[in-house]
Amino acid sequence: MKATLFCVALATILAIGQCDPDFRQIMQQCMASTQVTEADLKDFMASGMQGSAKENLKCYTKCLMEKQGHLVNGQFNAQALLDTLKNVPQIQDKMDEITSGVNACKDMKGTNDCDTAFKITMCLKEHKAMPGHH
Repeated sequence: MKATLFCVALATILAIGQCDPDFRQIMQQCMASTQVTEADLKDFMASGMQGSAKENLKCYTKCLMEKQGHLVNGQFNAQALLDTLKNVPQIQDKMDEITSGVNACKDMKGTNDCDTAFKITMCLKEHKAMPGHH
């Protein structure tokens, strides 16, 4: 049960509605490559995803976005994200709202690729342009 909750919380951060085994594998790979621990992620969630995230956490979001094809060479691929989200049954009725949120966030730039990925993710969260908000 705990893993599922954790998964849903993370899914909310990362604009992914389903926590399938492939996504879990991607999460594990990204956690390993950026040295982010579950404790780091839980702390971040506990703070309401506010405040400044550590650089490795920002790079973790970049890693997840890259592996899903939502970030390519530091460029956010809004269409790829929308294509992924179109396949999530529980948000079909919110696609208009989500599309406008994605469009509002897609041109955000950070100080580096990790920062850019993180800024876009937080912007999507602000616009509720991701599944997981019930």
